[in-house]
Amino acid sequence: MSASLFSSSWYKVSDLKVRLRKHATIHRHVYRETVWYVLQDHVTGQFQRFTPQAYQLIGLMDGHKTLQQIWDIACHQLADELPTQDEVIALVGQLNSANLVQTDALPNIEELQRRQTKQKRNKLIQQLKSPLSIKIPLIDPDAFLTATMPFVRWIYSWFGGALWLVTVLFALVLATLNWPSLTENVSDRLLAVDNLLLMMFVYPPVKLAHELGHGYAVKRWGGEVHEMGVMLLLFMPVPYVDASSASAFRHKYQRMLVGAVGVLGELLMAALAMIVWASVEPGMVRAIALNVMVIGGFSTLLFNGNPLLRFDAYYVLSDYLEIPNLGNRGNAQVAYLLKRYCFAMTGLKSSAQTVSESIWLVSYAVVAYIYRLFVMMAISMFIALQYFFVGVLLATWSVWSGLFLPVIKVVSKPMTDPQLRRKRSRIYSSLALLLVSCFVLVCLVPFPYKTYSQGVLYVPSQAYVKASVSGFVTSILQETGSQVVNKQPLVEMQDADIQAKVDVLRAQLNEAKVRYQASVGDRSSSDILLQEIHFIEQDLHRSTQELAALTVESKAQGEWVIANRVGLEGRYLSRGEMIGYVIDYQKLPLMVMIAEDDIDRVNHQTLGIELRFASDPNQVYLAQKHNDISVSTQQLPSEVLSTKGGGDIILDPNGEHGLQSYQRYFRIELDIESIPKQRFDERVYVLFEHPSEPLIWRWYRNVRRVFLRNFDV
Repeated sequence: MSASLFSSSWYKVSDLKVRLRKHATIHRHVYRETVWYVLQDHVTGQFQRFTPQAYQLIGLMDGHKTLQQIWDIACHQLADELPTQDEVIALVGQLNSANLVQTDALPNIEELQRRQTKQKRNKLIQQLKSPLSIKIPLIDPDAFLTATMPFVRWIYSWFGGALWLVTVLFALVLATLNWPSLTENVSDRLLAVDNLLLMMFVYPPVKLAHELGHGYAVKRWGGEVHEMGVMLLLFMPVPYVDASSASAFRHKYQRMLVGAVGVLGELLMAALAMIVWASVEPGMVRAIALNVMVIGGFSTLLFNGNPLLRFDAYYVLSDYLEIPNLGNRGNAQVAYLLKRYCFAMTGLKSSAQTVSESIWLVSYAVVAYIYRLFVMMAISMFIALQYFFVGVLLATWSVWSGLFLPVIKVVSKPMTDPQLRRKRSRIYSSLALLLVSCFVLVCLVPFPYKTYSQGVLYVPSQAYVKASVSGFVTSILQETGSQVVNKQPLVEMQDADIQAKVDVLRAQLNEAKVRYQASVGDRSSSDILLQEIHFIEQDLHRSTQELAALTVESKAQGEWVIANRVGLEGRYLSRGEMIGYVIDYQKLPLMVMIAEDDIDRVNHQTLGIELRFASDPNQVYLAQKHNDISVSTQQLPSEVLSTKGGGDIILDPNGEHGLQSYQRYFRIELDIESIPKQRFDERVYVLFEHPSEPLIWRWYRNVRRVFLRNFDV
């Protein structure tokens, strides 16, 4: 309420007799436990929201009472809640601007023409602001929807909801089972020229069903739909329906369902397409089904089903929170807070009625702005991968409309806004200070720069103890944890076949020697028997070595660690099977995996290296590189570094060599012999410190890498 109850301009309107036009209807709504009255214009489809006090005044506007008489009556009825005369004048002006009232004065034809011209100009400007979504009204579908409503009414019932749920769940199961083949090379398949042409024919029918869902939902609860047409979305003709009359529905869940039914309908079409896709052989039908799934599933959830974009889910969220016009009021609330707290302006009116509503408005405005920029840039990048020039144009338009245009508006606003004009010097000085601070902070101030990575204390292959031959473990000569020396026996194994083979070869050797001695007089027989003895001795030597290998010995000095002690005695071990390790902890190497984007900086711009062991993260150690040789590989030294083992590196699901990463990494070894080590196969957190530098250079390198990686430019 204003400070002054009376207005110096009241005499100009006090004798005016005002009444609502017949095409205006008032509905009672409750938003966040507060009563509001919504005035619906059936001609333009627009809505105005008023307080109960304003509703009292509008109710008295019958065309017989003057504004002075209405004011006098309101003084008795509203008492302390009486609006000021300036607020009454503003109310009448708002209704008159919306062409919702008529007065006893003669109509001003020039004013009506000027108002109509202004409305057309505003509509044209709005279209120019959104050149990629131009609406062209075509028909009035109300009669058609009314005639066909009996055939689809069952869809908007509990039975229809249950049938929708069963169908979607069944399709989700099918999608899970067929996920590899469904997503194989999906981007190339979708962006192929022939598929884009097919999608152009599939998209309009899917969207037509989507929009008809909105229309039928409005008719389901008694609303009217008087506009249907085509919207040129990215210059592609897409049907649209004006379902704004749902804003008059008293219950918010009815309004929410009208907004959500399009998304639900597209999800149903995507589910049916999934069933068709899984049932038919590759061909045109399957290609159409895939496009329906993409349009009705992915694009619906990303756009129509996302409340951060002003599509269906936005209106659903707005109705659920009971905050009408959430987006515009959010922007207005951000502007209000900036004016009040940054520019110290007074006499401002908040768009929020409560603190919680203010939090919702500001949060939505900020998050939605950031998300819109992200979506546009992501779409631009996705398209640029196949059509570089088109993607660059979209990205340029996104940056212009999302970043530079708002800045230009902020800078020019104090020149046109009367409230801001009084604080123009402070506003410009504050903006200049902010811009200079951002420039200095981003471009001049050096920030610490470090590269984070993970490494592992891995056991080298020289420390592995494996079974050289197959056999059964008969005894464990050294328990795990024992200190052993080189050549010390660790495990005793037994293989009856090897022992029998040695015995047979020894007998054959003795027999051959006897026959050789008996054939001294026969030179040819002696040569043959001598060769036979030589072959038997070779076989016996190999078998004797295999027999000796049944006693597994240490190959180094260190601590003996059995890989799996439980049930080892009596177990059959195949040749090459791991038994354990002989570990010298002080000689354990530390292998660190460095991403390809960071390897040049790590190799040439490292000032120092800090590391922390996972077992003692509070203790910091200093290290240095063992050598300047780094090897590019996809093979990980240990599962500890992969996401499967708790690390950061994603494994390739199609990898053929076990621990194979999805991307290539460089392996570097750090010199840590002087650092005490107590565990093997332990994760180590490593920080490479680089020279400090401003943020702008890091951002430049990141953007440059994106272009090099994706576009080779």
